[in-house]
Amino acid sequence: MPANWYKEQPKNRNFLTPTGFKLKLEKFEGVDFFCQSANLPDVQMPFTEVPTRFRNFPIIPGGGITYGDLVVRYIIDEDLENYTSVWNWIKENGGAEEHQEGGVEYSNAQLEIQSSHYNPIFYIDFERIFPVSLTDITFAADVGDIDFITAQVVFKFFKYTIRDKNFKPI
Repeated sequence: MPANWYKEQPKNRNFLTPTGFKLKLEKFEGVDFFCQSANLPDVQMPFTEVPTRFRNFPIIPGGGITYGDLVVRYIIDEDLENYTSVWNWIKENGGAEEHQEGGVEYSNAQLEIQSSHYNPIFYIDFERIFPVSLTDITFAADVGDIDFITAQVVFKFFKYTIRDKNFKPI
């Protein structure tokens, strides 16, 4: 039996860096430019367990998949433009206090994942995103060092697609 260990070695020994990303949001001005962190949401598939007298067996019943939230943290600009773009969207489309009629506006987003050399290697396209929460802004006069104020926005979305660097779905 010939040795095949060399065929099982990783082809790419570079690790994915947490700083190698770029976010593009269509509707929310400045949020992507000042983005500090964004996540690739989790994905879950429902399952059912069939009981037997020895143990339960998991099976796939169908019924689709569910996605976690897209969570974005960004630095707030001095004019509050990027904060108010999200705040206004939530206020206008939440509209419960005004009893607004009409449809909800959605946006699209793209998270570019970069290599250790900051070249694009994957694109994650989010379809029909909308914000569901926006953190508060805390002002404090008793801080020693000046850290820029950040906000965190949570987006829900219909689905996301992972594409390679040539924009082909994986």
